[in-house]
Amino acid sequence: MRIKINFKGQDTLPFNNQHLLNSYVHKCLGRNNKYHNTKNNYCISSLQGGVKDSDELRFDDAYFTISSLDEKFINDFLIGILNNQNFNENLSFNGAEPVNEKFVNGWNYFYTLSPILIKNYASKKEYSFLTLDNENFEKEVKEYLIKKISAIDKTLDLSNFDIKINYDNFHKVKKITVKNVINRCNLCYLNIFTNKKVSELLYNIGIGQSTGSGFGTIYKTENHRFYKKYD
Repeated sequence: MRIKINFKGQDTLPFNNQHLLNSYVHKCLGRNNKYHNTKNNYCISSLQGGVKDSDELRFDDAYFTISSLDEKFINDFLIGILNNQNFNENLSFNGAEPVNEKFVNGWNYFYTLSPILIKNYASKKEYSFLTLDNENFEKEVKEYLIKKISAIDKTLDLSNFDIKINYDNFHKVKKITVKNVINRCNLCYLNIFTNKKVSELLYNIGIGQSTGSGFGTIYKTENHRFYKKYD
């Protein structure tokens, strides 16, 4: 289940504005909510609809998406939005709309609405970023996703799971700073071969890490026009 949260108004925000959206999300979920700092089963995109203006983003209206198979979480979040309708003094809540996407057995074709973040940890404080520059990117993302999906539900069939990056289309390693931490993440077209149940799961929980904090949201490429976005 995916919900598109719309805001009306005009505003100019810093290019690295993810901390603003994260603060709003936690405000909607409530202080010390049960979802914070836990393994989340949801995915929240970055703030969308901005146009580059020098080192800032100019918004004439905005939106973000929230996705999850957990209906209670979705309902809790929507209640929180109704009680916190001002994103800031210039952008205010302007309705929520469901997003319907269909999944098939076999190849499903996706694009990143918000970039994929994957860190490979050598220790708690030492890590490297898995990016499109890595020649084994496809293989490592595939192994990462199989491990993640299996941890969520061991009964899912992953025998034919495969992932291919479409390097012929737009792809980019993007730097996003959150609380003075520079993250190297990935925007790309990715083709995923699996059954429709697994495709739907990945769509709802996101790909990679920090999916509850503006990373890893994907969407079906046939719905590209629905998502007004920036790269």
